[in-house]
Amino acid sequence: MMGKDTITFMGVGDIIIDREKPETIFQYVEDTLRSADITYANCDQAYADKGTPNPKQASYSTSKNIPALLHTGIDAVSLANNHSLDWGVEGILETMENLAKAGLPYVGTGRNLVEARKPVILERKGIKVGLLAYSSVHLDGYEATEDRPGLVPIRVRTIYEQVDYQPGTPPKIITIAYKEDLTAMIDDIKKLKAQVDVVVVYYHWGIHLLPRVIPMYCFELGHEAIDAGADLIIGTHAHLLKGIEMYKGKAIFYSLGNFALELGKHMRDHEHVRELDEHYRSFDWTERMKTMIAKAVIEDGKITRVSYIPGYINENSEPMITKRGEPKGQEVFDYVKDISRSEGLSVRFSWDGDSEVLITPATD
Repeated sequence: MMGKDTITFMGVGDIIIDREKPETIFQYVEDTLRSADITYANCDQAYADKGTPNPKQASYSTSKNIPALLHTGIDAVSLANNHSLDWGVEGILETMENLAKAGLPYVGTGRNLVEARKPVILERKGIKVGLLAYSSVHLDGYEATEDRPGLVPIRVRTIYEQVDYQPGTPPKIITIAYKEDLTAMIDDIKKLKAQVDVVVVYYHWGIHLLPRVIPMYCFELGHEAIDAGADLIIGTHAHLLKGIEMYKGKAIFYSLGNFALELGKHMRDHEHVRELDEHYRSFDWTERMKTMIAKAVIEDGKITRVSYIPGYINENSEPMITKRGEPKGQEVFDYVKDISRSEGLSVRFSWDGDSEVLITPATD
């Protein structure tokens, strides 16, 4: 596939908007996101005006947020996450209908499992990019079945293995994806790769609010996806940045962290969210204010360059770009380097200009 133009792809993390003027949450990053040929995001909320809130959790839902996504230049969204069915079947059906009417492609949910597994294919300048999304962290009943709407699941088994002969010592935690779900994911990726130049996979996975730690199954899924033909892996859900790995020359962002996520008045009116808000407030928010935009250059049918644009979330939950010469820019750079190294990930980071950090395989 030679002779094609060059395009750029950008991916961002979790989005929950809960304000009167939704578009204002992106005011400091909209120009950057619009500059990409394809921008892809994980939306941690429904876009429906109907439905019944789940008593265990319910992120704010409104169709009024969709124009803000379009205004900001977001070209496709993942709905495969632990909030997609917070407003029940009625909520997810209306969300999908509203997105379709607005011309904003979504991936990771459907009216049944077959439909939910369908990818989104976007073409820019003759280059085809395929998008898939999966969730491993969600409430029971959020999964799509043969005859029930929902998300595409990759279920995971957790095993606690005693490694010290002394009773009560910390166990080794083993997490393994269900074989049938892993096989289905591999099949999805192989089929999509035969139709497109580049495959990007979003996963809602990992452990939220816990710095650094990447569960075993995330490595399993990320590596298996790349072995099957995926070209770029992006993780969401953790609500803070996690390490980045270069596996066989391809990037795995284990978590992009929050991007534009706020617990507004509507959400705080919900008992579960009030408890969550207090939970958040009990932590040091410094790490959770760091964010990034994943960026890939696609040329002649393949990714030729991967980088990230460091960002910082202000006190109003609004993401902002931060640069090399700024203290917060260097803070994000040092943090990502440290958390990647601490997890033993093979990767090298270097500034490329003032606003991007180049990601390459480790040389040692």
